[in-house]
Amino acid sequence: MAKFRKEKTEKAKEQKTTKKKLLSRDNKKTKKKRELHYYGPIEFSFNFLSLVLVIFVGIYFGGRSFYYYSLQNRKTKETAMTLNGLLLNNNKLMKAEEEGLHQDEDGYFFKGNVQNNYVWFANRMFRVMRVDSDDSVKLVTEDLVSSFMWGESAEYSNSNLRYWLTDIKDKDVTGIYYKTIPSQDRFVQKTKYTIDKMVDTKVETGDVFFDDDIVTITLGDYIEAGGKNSFLNNGKLYFILGYNDNDENLYIEEDGSIMSCDYMDGYGIRAVFTMKKNIPVSQGDGTKDNPYVIDQGNDTNYVDSYVKLGDDTWKVYEETDGVIKMYLNGYLKINGEELVRNYSDYDNRFNYFAEDNIGSYLYNDYMNSLSYKDYLTNAKFPYGEISDEVGHTFLNAYKDVYTERIGLLNIFDYVSNNELSNFFRDNTGGQMSTTQYSVAANGLLEEAEVTDQKHVVPVIAIKTSSIKSGNGRIDNPYVVE
Repeated sequence: MAKFRKEKTEKAKEQKTTKKKLLSRDNKKTKKKRELHYYGPIEFSFNFLSLVLVIFVGIYFGGRSFYYYSLQNRKTKETAMTLNGLLLNNNKLMKAEEEGLHQDEDGYFFKGNVQNNYVWFANRMFRVMRVDSDDSVKLVTEDLVSSFMWGESAEYSNSNLRYWLTDIKDKDVTGIYYKTIPSQDRFVQKTKYTIDKMVDTKVETGDVFFDDDIVTITLGDYIEAGGKNSFLNNGKLYFILGYNDNDENLYIEEDGSIMSCDYMDGYGIRAVFTMKKNIPVSQGDGTKDNPYVIDQGNDTNYVDSYVKLGDDTWKVYEETDGVIKMYLNGYLKINGEELVRNYSDYDNRFNYFAEDNIGSYLYNDYMNSLSYKDYLTNAKFPYGEISDEVGHTFLNAYKDVYTERIGLLNIFDYVSNNELSNFFRDNTGGQMSTTQYSVAANGLLEEAEVTDQKHVVPVIAIKTSSIKSGNGRIDNPYVVE
C-alpha cells in the first residue's frame, strides 16, 4: 500500500513537472510571437502613413472615376436629343471603302449615297456633310437656292456667290441667303474653308483657311463625300468652290462629274453653313421622309412658308420690316390652263404701261382679277441690268428698283422651289439687247429672247400683320383675314 502511494506520488510529481515544462514552452512561444509583432515608433509611423496613403488613393481615384462617369453620363443625356448627338449615336463608323459615317482628325464626315443625313430647318431641307471635332455640324442645302453667273472674275472673294451667300459688313445688299435664316446668332457659326485645286485627278488642298457665315460646296467637300457617287450628286448643275490647274472655275455636271467653266457662265448655287453644337432636335431619324427636325422654339420664320390667298398658294422668299414677298407656288393659270406667253414684243424692261409687256398684263389684267388684291401692299422689286456693257456683278441688280404690289423674280432672288423652271426673270440683259434671263430645270442660267414663250410666275407682297391663322406649312398655310 505504501509502495503504491509512493509510486502514485512520484507519478503526480512527474505529471506536474511535465505540465510546468509545457507551460514554460507555451510562454516562450507567446513571448516570441509578441516579440515578432512588436513595432518600433518608426515602423509604426511608416505603416500608418502607408495605410492612410492607400485609403486616400482609393478615395481619390474612386471619386474621379465616379466624377467622370457622372460627367459622361450627364453629357450623354445632354446631347441625346441634339443634332450632333443623334448623328454620332445613330451611326456606326464604317470602313474606308464603305458608305456611311467616317472619322478623320477633324471629326466625322458622311461618304457615299447615305440615306440618313437629312435635316429639316428653317422650312427647308439640308444634308449633313460633317460633324466637326467641336460638335458643330456642317450642312448643305439639298437642292439649288438660285442660279446666276460666278461674277466678274474667277476669284471667289469678290464673286457674286460670296456677296449673295454671306453678309459682308462693308458692302450693301449682301448676304441675301444668310438673311433667310432665322436667329442666325443662335444657330449659325462661321464656316472654315480652303480654296482647293484639281490637278489631274488629285486635289491639292489650299494652304490658307478662310471663314464666312455662308459658303458653297468646296472641291474638298465634294471629293471627301465621294464625288459623283455621293449624296452631293443631285442631278443638277451647280458651282463648287475650287479651280483646275488652269485656274478656271469648276461646276458639277448632271452626272456628277467635275467640269471647268468660265466665270460668266451661270449655274446653280448650293448653300453651306455650320450649325452650332448641341442644337436640340424635336423629332426624326434622319431619313428623307422623317428628317431630323431642328427645334426652333418660338422663332417665327416666314421665309419658305406658305400663304393661302383665295384659291392660290404662295411661297415666301423674303421678309423685310413686316412685309413678306411671295412667288406663286406654281405657274400662273387661266381657267385651269397654264399661261405661256412672251415677255414683250421687243422691250426687255419691265413696263406697266406697254400693252405688249408682261408688266402691263400682271398689273392690269391679272392683279385686278384677284379677289384678295386689297390685301396686297407695295414692295421693292430690283431689276437692274446684268450685261456685258455694265458688268455681271451681283450689286448691279439692285441699282434699278420699282415699287409696286406685283412683279417678277430676278435672278438673284432666293428660290427654293426647284420644280419651277423656264419662266422669265426680271433682269435687263442690256439696253440694246432683246434678251431676258430664265433658268432651266437643271439649274442652267439662260438668256432668252423676249419674244420666246415661257411660263409666268408672279410675285406679290403682303404685310405680316394681315396673317391671322395657320402655321405656314403646306398642309396648314398661313391665312389672311
